[in-house]
Amino acid sequence: MVKIAIPLFDQRVSPRFDCAQDFLLASVENGDIVKRRELSASGWNCRERVKKLSELGVDTLICGGIDKLSERMLIAHRVRTYTWVTGMAEDALNSYLRGELESYTMVGSGGRLRGRWRFNRGHTDDQYNDL
Repeated sequence: MVKIAIPLFDQRVSPRFDCAQDFLLASVENGDIVKRRELSASGWNCRERVKKLSELGVDTLICGGIDKLSERMLIAHRVRTYTWVTGMAEDALNSYLRGELESYTMVGSGGRLRGRWRFNRGHTDDQYNDL
C-alpha cells in the first residue's frame, strides 16, 4: 500500500509545503484509492509536518514549492517527493495513479498537451542559495 500526502490550498496543490493549512491523504492499493481524508496542519512548522507525515506512514508527497530543509528531512524519512507540481490536487493524484506524474509539472485536463505542462528547469538550485 502506498500512502500519499498532498498539501492543499482549497482544492489545489498548495504552492508552498510550509504554508498549507490542510493535507489530502490517500491510501492506494493496486492502483486504486482505498481510503482518503483531509488532515489539518494549522500551526505546524516544517519539522512538525515532516514528523506527522512520517508517523502516518506517508511514503509519497506531491507538493508545490518546498524548502530544502523540509525536502531533505522527507528524503531522510524515505518519503518520495514530487515537487513544484501545480494544479488541482485531484488531477495530481490521478496523474500519479496513471504513472504520469513528474516534478516540475502543471497538471490538469484539456489542451493540446492533454493537461501536462513541464516547467523549464534550465537553472540549478545552487544558483539561488546565495539570495
